[in-house]
Amino acid sequence: MKIDFYSSRFLKGARVFGLLLGLILVFPCVYAKKDAYKFKFGLMTRGAQGEPVVYLETNEIEKNTDPSHLHGFSIVRKNGAQFFGYFKVRFPKPIENIPAAVYEHYTVLEKGRVFQSNEELVWELVESFVFDKSDPVGAYEMEIYADGYLYRKINYNVYTMTEFDF
Repeated sequence: MKIDFYSSRFLKGARVFGLLLGLILVFPCVYAKKDAYKFKFGLMTRGAQGEPVVYLETNEIEKNTDPSHLHGFSIVRKNGAQFFGYFKVRFPKPIENIPAAVYEHYTVLEKGRVFQSNEELVWELVESFVFDKSDPVGAYEMEIYADGYLYRKINYNVYTMTEFDF
């Protein structure tokens, strides 16, 4: 029996198979959610103009009280437009003896366990943090809000700084 590969039945089946394969490959790309923001979280350093810049993205942060040891995040809208932004930080345990200066920048919630920044209209939201000796080690959680919606939730671990004797 000889098979005619150019028969209309074979070509019709191949076209249908090709169309289905194409839809399977293209469909997820068409309906994929596009991220409207550039976001980074991790260790920070000072940039050329002294602004904090994330240089290493990580969820493992060493508790170092040196003022030059920064960690934090940056978020900017890809199209360059302004947005309303704020964030919440949840500590492993409530912070005791909160300095008065904290209340100028944050709303303290859950008896000192959560700090929430004030919402503001920004071109870019960049926030850097330095640890205080009284800050706890353990599992932290940060929520970043953009235009009133939860944009990103970051779970990160703060661990005790390793000291070496040489």
